[in-house]
Amino acid sequence: ILTAKHVILIAEDKITVSQQFRQLVVLGNIPNRTMSPASIRQNFHEDCEKSLNKQINMEMYASYTYISLYSYFIQHDKALHGFAKMFFKSSQEEREHSMLLIDYQAKRGGKVVMEDIKKPEIEFSTAKDAVEVALKLEKEVNQSLLDLHVIAGEKGDGHLADFLEEHFLKEQVESIKEIGDLVTKLEMAGDGLGVIYIDNELKEKYGKE
Repeated sequence: ILTAKHVILIAEDKITVSQQFRQLVVLGNIPNRTMSPASIRQNFHEDCEKSLNKQINMEMYASYTYISLYSYFIQHDKALHGFAKMFFKSSQEEREHSMLLIDYQAKRGGKVVMEDIKKPEIEFSTAKDAVEVALKLEKEVNQSLLDLHVIAGEKGDGHLADFLEEHFLKEQVESIKEIGDLVTKLEMAGDGLGVIYIDNELKEKYGKE
C-alpha cells in the first residue's frame, strides 16, 4: 500500500531523473545517432540533384502517357492489340528509366523528391495520331535528358554525364528513329487494311518480348 511518503519519494526520483536527462542534453553527452545524408556526396551539385528529380518525374509522366495510349487500343471498338503491346512495353521502359535515375540519385548522396505526375494531355483519333504523340513525347524526354547532360557538364560532373550517355542518350536516339519510321509506314498505309497489317507486325514483334 502506497503511503503519502512513498508518493513523495517517487515524485522526487522522477524529478531527479528528469534533471539528469536535461543535464546530459545540455552537456552534449547523448550520442547523436543521426547520420548525415551527405556523407557519401562528392562533386554532386544541387542543380544536378534538382534536375535529376525533374527527369525522374518526366520519365514517370512518359510511362503514364504510354499507359493511356495502351488503354485506348485495347478497347473493343479499336482492338489494335499490336499497338497496345508496343505502348505497354514503352510504358514499362520509361518506368524502368525512372527507377534507374532514382537508384543513381541515391548512390550519389542526393535526395529523391517525388512530385505529382501531371495528367497526359493528348489528343488523337487514329493509330497514326497516337504514334505521332509518342514521337513528340520521346523528343521531349530526349531534350530534357540533353538539358540535364549540359548541366552535368557545366558543373564538372563527369560521372553523371557518362551515366546519361551510357544508359539514356543513345537509346533515345534509337527510339526516336524507330517511332519516326513507324509514322512513315502509317502514312503510306493509310487508314484501311494497311493499319491492320502493321498492327499484326507489332503484335508479332512485341508479343514475343
